[in-house]
Amino acid sequence: MGRGSYRSSAGASPGIIFQSLRSLLGGKEVRESLFSLVFATFGNLLTGTILGISTSQLELLPALIVLIPPAIGMRGSVFASLGSRLGTYLHTGQLSPDFSGSRLLRQNAGASFILTILMSIYLGLLATIIAGFLGLQVTLLDMVLIALLAGVLSAGCMLLFTIFIAFYSYRRGLDPDNVTTPFITLAGDVVTLPLLFFALWAVLQMDETAKIVLAAAFAFLAVAAIIIPFTRLSKPYCRRILLESVPILLAAGLLGTISGSVLGGSYEGLIGVGGVLIMIPAFLEDGGAIGGILAAKFSSAFHLGSLEYTRFPPARARKLFAIMHTIGLPVFALLGVTAFFISGAIGTTSPSLLLMVGAAILAGEILILAVNFIAYYASMAAFRMGFDPDNVTIPIITALMDSLGTGTLIGVLLLLGTL
Repeated sequence: MGRGSYRSSAGASPGIIFQSLRSLLGGKEVRESLFSLVFATFGNLLTGTILGISTSQLELLPALIVLIPPAIGMRGSVFASLGSRLGTYLHTGQLSPDFSGSRLLRQNAGASFILTILMSIYLGLLATIIAGFLGLQVTLLDMVLIALLAGVLSAGCMLLFTIFIAFYSYRRGLDPDNVTTPFITLAGDVVTLPLLFFALWAVLQMDETAKIVLAAAFAFLAVAAIIIPFTRLSKPYCRRILLESVPILLAAGLLGTISGSVLGGSYEGLIGVGGVLIMIPAFLEDGGAIGGILAAKFSSAFHLGSLEYTRFPPARARKLFAIMHTIGLPVFALLGVTAFFISGAIGTTSPSLLLMVGAAILAGEILILAVNFIAYYASMAAFRMGFDPDNVTIPIITALMDSLGTGTLIGVLLLLGTL
């Protein structure tokens, strides 16, 4: 009997049931998104492990914990937005994936570097203010230099990686909207956190003269970053990216620093529970990556005219919502399990396996519920107002996910009696 002639007692073949299930869950969208998110989760756990075993360095400058979430989030905001724009350019034929230089690509790269310089100064200032409010001692010069040094060093790596992953995924027949954001946020985590600790070590080793010289060099870059948008070099793409991105990134940086203040306020408790510290970066980045996938897909759909903006999310948007919740279950469960065993392997304390997994899944699904609507309505509002959603939606999501994600995870852990 052929496979096609078999029928179950309910009158449907297993093949048809399987195909229907695949269709319901999104097929290619699920496979590509789930693969990239799972891969990114393991990478982000590496970042969490670095954080978990770096408590001694944090004790040298506890105020750094206030800077960590916004610095990581800002790297994701700037370069995931770049990846989303590149995906849109590839979909609409404005850019070809041949890695050759073009005005469009050069101005996007320049805008991303300028944003990194300006936002690093801003985050250093904000983190100093918040740290002082929390009673954590730090000088403004030290914090700004740490933020700038880590930002500049990471920008070059992130720029090359973002262009590569967008072009390579497109050339391999993958949808960049499904894979760029998780991989870029992963790279942002893996690159940014070690460089923050390196910058901490380097700045604390400097005398006052060396700090002033480094500050002068960065001041020159900052002035150039402010002037360039008003020159012919920035027209037309760079200027639009900067004008649309800076206000959003300023708000994103503030929200990210508030997330850092939540960690700073829980500093004593978190230092004693390394397993939670290991989980936090990956949890935040998974939430942001899921939101980034949605934002990138909504942006491409609005640009292509395949999705109408309506007051209530249409069927296609609701299907994407369901896919994200489905993907979130294994991703956050894997996060809790892996963080627990990594904690045991490096000898740090951790809640029980059941608590770690339960907290990760519960907090993760709450976070996805919020990010679904934020991604849709932010993309819709940006498009209707004449802005490019690629420039504004991902920074909004990244910033909100930092504060919402940290608050949700800490809240669930407190509810479960873990902290």
